[in-house]
Amino acid sequence: MALLRVTRSGRVGLKSERRMLTAEQASRICMEQCRAGCCRGRLILQLSQAEAAAFQAHAQSLGVRAKITPTSYGGGWVKFAGHPGQCCPMLDQTTWACRIYQDRPQRCREFPERPTPGCAISGAG
Repeated sequence: MALLRVTRSGRVGLKSERRMLTAEQASRICMEQCRAGCCRGRLILQLSQAEAAAFQAHAQSLGVRAKITPTSYGGGWVKFAGHPGQCCPMLDQTTWACRIYQDRPQRCREFPERPTPGCAISGAG
């Protein structure tokens, strides 16, 4: 299994790859090549309690409606299918950029965990 690695210099990449990308390079690949495929479709984002609160605060400050389904552990689920375009509500559907990239949830920071079809960052291309 290939896991995402983030170095102290801010470079990201898969442990199985030698090529490391800066966060800016990775973001550009997402926006220009796959158009944030991991942020669209019938996906569900799991949030911790702190992440759910921060996600909702970001949504309010951006004037975006975020439907967060509470969980029994205090966190929440964001079902992309319940939002316009079946996208994460933090995704700008014009530029394909994450509106909260610097403060995105941990699950988003860890993606991709393994080669994923259509994702050049994951090594699957």
